[in-house]
Amino acid sequence: MEDPSYPGGPPPFVPHYGPQPPAWPPAFAPQPPPKRSHTTGILAALAAVLLAAAAAAVIFWPDRDETAKADAAGKPTRPATPFESALEALHRQAEALVKGDEKGWLAPVDPANKALVTRYRTMFTNLRSLEISHAEFHADKLEGGTAEKVVTQAALGYCFSGVSCPAWRNNYDEGPAKATYRVTFTLAGTTWRITEMNDAAGVEHNYLQPAPWDNRELTFVKGKRVIVAGPRSQAKRLKQVLALSEKAAQVTDKYAGFVNNAQRRYRVYLADEAGWKKWYGGIDQKWVIGYEMPLNATGGDVILRAKASADSRQLAVTVQHELTHVVTLAGGHWENTDDQWLVEGIAEYIGALPRGPQNTGNHDVLSESFRRRGEPKTIAVPPLSDDADDLTVNTLYAMGHYATACMADKFGEQKLMQFTDLVLRAAKKPDEASRTAYGKPFATVDKACLSWIRDRV
Repeated sequence: MEDPSYPGGPPPFVPHYGPQPPAWPPAFAPQPPPKRSHTTGILAALAAVLLAAAAAAVIFWPDRDETAKADAAGKPTRPATPFESALEALHRQAEALVKGDEKGWLAPVDPANKALVTRYRTMFTNLRSLEISHAEFHADKLEGGTAEKVVTQAALGYCFSGVSCPAWRNNYDEGPAKATYRVTFTLAGTTWRITEMNDAAGVEHNYLQPAPWDNRELTFVKGKRVIVAGPRSQAKRLKQVLALSEKAAQVTDKYAGFVNNAQRRYRVYLADEAGWKKWYGGIDQKWVIGYEMPLNATGGDVILRAKASADSRQLAVTVQHELTHVVTLAGGHWENTDDQWLVEGIAEYIGALPRGPQNTGNHDVLSESFRRRGEPKTIAVPPLSDDADDLTVNTLYAMGHYATACMADKFGEQKLMQFTDLVLRAAKKPDEASRTAYGKPFATVDKACLSWIRDRV
């Protein structure tokens, strides 16, 4: 997995992908740019807490010559600079967003710029429907300002559904999830107005942009555990996706409990083709039908491709696979793509439940793989290269499915989840995790599971 830094490197996550279809598609999940989890096409589903009081604030470090000095009584000795005035406006916006105050959120936006007002109103409506519970703006002053104009790079940090929001970090892959914009303020009389907001500058390496909620009106349905959203064109399908997602959440909640990673809410987006090509940078692989995008330590978003999700059985497996990525990756420190077999394997295992691997397309995949290429020498199948062929991709998912099923059979699901959590969220090597969870070196487990798999394929 790449370890990009802000603001210049590649994304900090790894998506999870899956293979091309065997006779009956198994479920897959995605692999890397940040740590994205995807669900594969015909092969089924690929892909990837304390209750905090809602809070909003703007933290900034203005240039020393712009910092207002205070006298002994604590009163500033000079008026706020234009930059400080812009920051204060952002601060009030963040507070209004969390409070549900649309008027306050729109207050600094130039009312004469109808398109800009519409964009800000859309952001507000979508974020409120997603249960935003924390918002904070951080900003830097950019060149191009004048006595009557301030140009800033403003980063909106956000968290949803009352999760414990992490402290701010300047990296995109740390702290709260972020969306960064070039925001221009212009003096109108005595009031500083936002006259331009552009997300094309300074954010090309933020893998969390464009987010589904940004600059597009969405329709929402909510259940007890899941929020499902999509464009109006998908409105009629949202209830079906919600029903499947609520059922999947009951399964994944159980396994989240095993690793103490309970989710406040799950979010699932049903993307039309425009959203699929754009949201979170878009997906080019034709065989991917869904993926999971981690929002740092605060959970993850599941994106489903509406065009490829017509089959309800496959859709159910895909959703359950992707929600598994949320609970097995969120808040962790997984950085080793050598563990891709486990990332996808545990999602295949939980995603296919109550069916075992022998009752899915993964059985056919391994039968063909063993016949054509021989049996793997380890359950820790090497990670996929960018040019991996269909059978190689399918084999990684299938072997991961059988390997996790073997460990569950031999040691129980709780120990399987402990092993998984140690590797994927605590960044332990498989051998250390195996000795801790199973009381045996990984080489011993590996050998036993290869035999277990051979007997069943």
